[in-house]
Amino acid sequence: MSNHPTPSQLLAALRDHGVDLKTYTRWDTRGGTWGSQGGGLDGIVMHNTATASATGNSGAPTLYWCANTYDWAISNMLIGRGPGDTYLLSAKPSYHSGDGGPFPAIGINRAANVGHHQLFGIEIDDPGRGTTLTDYQIENASRTAAALWDLCEWPDDKRIITHQAWTDGSYGVNPKGPSPFLGRKGDTLHKAWSEYPGSKVAENYNPVFWREHAAKYRANARPETWDKTIPSRAAAQRAIDGNMANLAAWRTACRLHDLGFRKEISLPAGEQRWPMNAYKKFQKDQALEQTGRPDRKTWVRLFGKDKP
Repeated sequence: MSNHPTPSQLLAALRDHGVDLKTYTRWDTRGGTWGSQGGGLDGIVMHNTATASATGNSGAPTLYWCANTYDWAISNMLIGRGPGDTYLLSAKPSYHSGDGGPFPAIGINRAANVGHHQLFGIEIDDPGRGTTLTDYQIENASRTAAALWDLCEWPDDKRIITHQAWTDGSYGVNPKGPSPFLGRKGDTLHKAWSEYPGSKVAENYNPVFWREHAAKYRANARPETWDKTIPSRAAAQRAIDGNMANLAAWRTACRLHDLGFRKEISLPAGEQRWPMNAYKKFQKDQALEQTGRPDRKTWVRLFGKDKP
């Protein structure tokens, strides 16, 4: 397939990947054309509906708000809290991403309101106050990301981002530094961290989380090698300082392999030394200082949680 899918091709891909959905009125006619301003359907943006309109304070239910705020839908898809409550609002570009960027990896080389024709937008019906997404929402969003990844044949998983990543230029969106729209989206679908001075974003479901889950539902998904145990940074440092093999080095190598930063299958735990090159490659991708050391910020990005 290509990154210029027709509505029927996009719907077929979603259903083939087991996405639970209904189509909304004008789902196949409203919106623009993928790639009409360059590129094509080149990425996916996850976001929650933590707005006054979405939560009903203005009298507008979430579905109505997403589907009818503009002539184009406010997002391509709305994922509800449980089965039967997900809607494909538009198989064409929607008014979702807003100001953000630049995102050189997909050909967006300036920061502006320019993402609409290249980024598929998902709103997840949640107040966005913590780790409150349902298992259904996580799976349905992940299946959707996998479907688009396979359909458009994206070369890697870095096309799967969150709205805050788009507006703040984080997680590889703008590798040269923060976006001028830093802080525009206080997207609470993330884990707590401060990438740039003054950042107050709280994060529970970051891009690495979504990329990992999407990979499970791809047509050619491969089994994971990481055993889900977060190694301590102290043990990792011992592996570096002593040029030795230990469990921390092995688990780090497995995690990097599963995320696509290390091509070869990791060696057994008793033989695996510190994967310096792959680790630095991950730091570069995340716009972090390429020290090769197990610092807290890299650990949170890599494993989702710090462990000194």
